[in-house]
Amino acid sequence: MSGPIRTRTIRAPIYKWISKALVLGIFTLVCCSAYCDTSGDDNPIAVAQALVDEGKADEAFTLLRSLQPQLEGEPAFDYVFGLAALDSGRTVEALFALERVVDAFPNHGPARAELARAYLALGETDDAKVQFEKVKEIDDLPPEAKQTIERYLTGIELFHDRTRFTLRPWLQIGFGYDTNVNGATDEKSLTVPIAPGLPFTLDGTANSSITNLGLGISASKPIDSDLGLSAFGSAQLGARLALDEADFSARSGAGRVGLILEKEKHKLSLAADASMVRLDGGGLARGDRQIAGVSAEWQHTPTAVDQVSAFFQASAVRHPEQSIRDVNRAMAGLNFGHAFTKIHGSPILYSSVFVGIEDERVDGTADHFGRRFFGTRVGASYQLSERQTMFSTFTYQRSVYEGTDPVFLVGRRDNFFELNAGYRFQFDKRLSLSPTLIYNDNDSNIVTNDYDRFELMVTARFDF
Repeated sequence: MSGPIRTRTIRAPIYKWISKALVLGIFTLVCCSAYCDTSGDDNPIAVAQALVDEGKADEAFTLLRSLQPQLEGEPAFDYVFGLAALDSGRTVEALFALERVVDAFPNHGPARAELARAYLALGETDDAKVQFEKVKEIDDLPPEAKQTIERYLTGIELFHDRTRFTLRPWLQIGFGYDTNVNGATDEKSLTVPIAPGLPFTLDGTANSSITNLGLGISASKPIDSDLGLSAFGSAQLGARLALDEADFSARSGAGRVGLILEKEKHKLSLAADASMVRLDGGGLARGDRQIAGVSAEWQHTPTAVDQVSAFFQASAVRHPEQSIRDVNRAMAGLNFGHAFTKIHGSPILYSSVFVGIEDERVDGTADHFGRRFFGTRVGASYQLSERQTMFSTFTYQRSVYEGTDPVFLVGRRDNFFELNAGYRFQFDKRLSLSPTLIYNDNDSNIVTNDYDRFELMVTARFDF
């Protein structure tokens, strides 16, 4: 009987766990002297182990089966017998043998890892998860074995997401500093073509300490496992508090519901999305925005380390306090990612390209709010250790606005750049701490839209 998750071999890293294997070596000698009229290379348990290593599990099982009445219950015999049974497809017999080993030696990592693999082959993913997590708790587990077991646990989580109802709430809080919380130009004064010779005074940039608060929940529910069809949803609330510039504090909310159709290496998702942002200030600081739309994404995983996807989004962007700025947006793009699993730190590189359009809703007087845009994003992550990860992304976007700006009497052109670099420390499966540094620069031919800023933020997140 085969399990729902492919059971990749874990013995190469596990066999480096020499200190635990010595215990079974002692028992092998005891078994041989007590029950076997052989020595050295003729030891049937050692011969069976060699056969398993050579991929001849059936021969190893046949050899040990004849010794089962005399040696069953001895950990050395049970361990190798369990390996031979597991690799030859006799999963139930492997399960019983390996359970006897871990009952005798609870901290024997290799035997417990093989027991987890046996549970997995039987489709008992909850029991397999328990055993893998117990292996991870053993102090002298080699890094290679930890990474392999972590991949198994990730596979189990993904399988559970596809086959049962899951609910995952989260909570986060962040503290930081923004050097340009109002997104303003550095210029202190300017003149405009519509009023030549008349100078205007500007407030300039405003700095502020920032507190970010957020909470959310995500859920998924399989609908038809044979078709690979499931439903998903998420919701979140957030608050960005500008402690020194209260007019630029903001509250936000977002929600998403959709369907996923997954077949082998392909996944198609369709979703309805909605979000809102509300600034606390009044007057020119008012910038409420509401977005509602639909999105679709096709994802393909050609290999275990590569992933490509294509996406499309269509949405209505509304500004309740400034309806002249309302637009309808459409955007499409391609993504690609690759994981270098054979390199230390398992670096991941990903990139995307996108193109879009925003059509103004108010004809004639609001042409300058419509635009065409395109851009790219590249990123990377590097795992410093089991708990530490570094990551960085770079984004470029070119925007060409329609019509002529009624104040500056030119067509607006923007080049937007953003660099994001951060570090994440994972205290455990649920709690993480991430300091990040973000720099963005909007290079515009209209001075009031030309700005740059730095933001430093330290965020703690807890996943329930």
